[in-house]
Amino acid sequence: MTIGKRISAGRKALGLSQEALGERLGVSRQAVSKWETDATAPDMKNLMALSRELGIPLTELTGTPNQPSHSPKPIWYFLLPVLCAAAGAVIVGTLLMLGSGPPTEQPAPPPSTATFPTEETSPPAPTPASDFAFLWTNADGHEEFLELGEQADRFPFRTTLELTEPEEIIDTDFGAMTHRIADCGAVTVEYDRIEEEPVRESVTRLSSISQSVYTPRYIGPGSTERSLLNAYGDELIYCFKEDGYSLVPHDHFYAYTDGPLTLLFYVDRGEVQGIASENLMDGAGLYDPDHIRRFPLVNGEPDFSLRQEPQQEQISDTRRVYIAFDQLVTNNNLSAVERYAYRCDVFGLLPYVDWQEYKICSGTYEQPDIGFFALMDWLACQESYSPSEILWLQMGSAANGLDGAYTDMYCHVLSQALFFDPVEFSKQLDGIPEETMSLAISFAAYDADSFPVEKAAAVKAIEEALNGGSFTQTQAQWAERLVNELTE
Repeated sequence: MTIGKRISAGRKALGLSQEALGERLGVSRQAVSKWETDATAPDMKNLMALSRELGIPLTELTGTPNQPSHSPKPIWYFLLPVLCAAAGAVIVGTLLMLGSGPPTEQPAPPPSTATFPTEETSPPAPTPASDFAFLWTNADGHEEFLELGEQADRFPFRTTLELTEPEEIIDTDFGAMTHRIADCGAVTVEYDRIEEEPVRESVTRLSSISQSVYTPRYIGPGSTERSLLNAYGDELIYCFKEDGYSLVPHDHFYAYTDGPLTLLFYVDRGEVQGIASENLMDGAGLYDPDHIRRFPLVNGEPDFSLRQEPQQEQISDTRRVYIAFDQLVTNNNLSAVERYAYRCDVFGLLPYVDWQEYKICSGTYEQPDIGFFALMDWLACQESYSPSEILWLQMGSAANGLDGAYTDMYCHVLSQALFFDPVEFSKQLDGIPEETMSLAISFAAYDADSFPVEKAAAVKAIEEALNGGSFTQTQAQWAERLVNELTE
């Protein structure tokens, strides 16, 4: 068994991680990893420290056999060195007194024949040239890294990274260049490939939520927020939680930047949950403190002394619906309170939407109606509707710009709300203007014809409520009118 295997076995027997053992010894986790894989050997100082921390005798740790025992020596055996030394001193003194010439140059000792690599003699392993890199230990126990920028080789860039699913290839505005997203399990690599000779590939983004991945300062998912602050200090920028898509749910995050290059550390409940490194290209300064959502650190704490309130943009009800819907379907980092508020915006503002304006907000040049159809599909596919949401859907029947194919889609939304709770749908009709109420009834009944089973069940539920006295007098009138529309 090698020294490395003995170190590894001793560490695991104590239940220590490489990082924990390194902290005890005052060395890096990387150094412990190299010892355990026999890439290098610890020097004598570290061997003695390892023996102490692991509770393994030094001779056992190094595999050195104990000196054999000997029989007692006679007294002259112990006096012999002293006698020899004295005789040597006499001889040297005599030579000096006789005026002998200078001593001849002694031959150099023969070079050591030891070939075992040590930390002092082995060539240093390649290391990242910047902070904007990810490191990990491969299956062979050797440390690898990948950093932003142009690479000497093509993917996987002299590493053992392997795809866990096919690469996503995205065309760009530059005909010879494609953007590629490579999911490699612990690390997701994004890079640009230029298909001109010589072919060049440049890593533009790295991201990970795996605890096996870390930055050159040994911070990664699973590190404490305190460790992060100790490693980077006031070079970090404190940022409020991101809107829209983010790598992983978080309370807040920290940015470390150098021009367009950035490292992001997503933190939740005092622990780093995910890390990302990206070349922002023309986005240099994106994470500079603005005292609104991004703040400098002073002695490890965010400095809110210059905090400003964001200017409130005057936006239309139509755009508010678009923003709220976009958050609901794209932001996986919403709290329950935020999700409820956005849902209220979507349903509560339907009566005030201008659907032609919404088309401009949410569509594309090739598919101008895609945003409207996405919202209608979402509204129709809800698992449940509250009474107030049913009322808002009914009132939305009179919204501006609802015509043609838009009307057909909205009819479908209303029929689904009707099928969900026919009695509540009937009761809510009493709370809206008569013209709007008439539209809501006709819209719901029009689409209900496409669902005969659901329509029959809805009619039966309303009739049972009418017979059971569940409606007020005016509610009963509108419920009867709805039944008539549905059964004609």
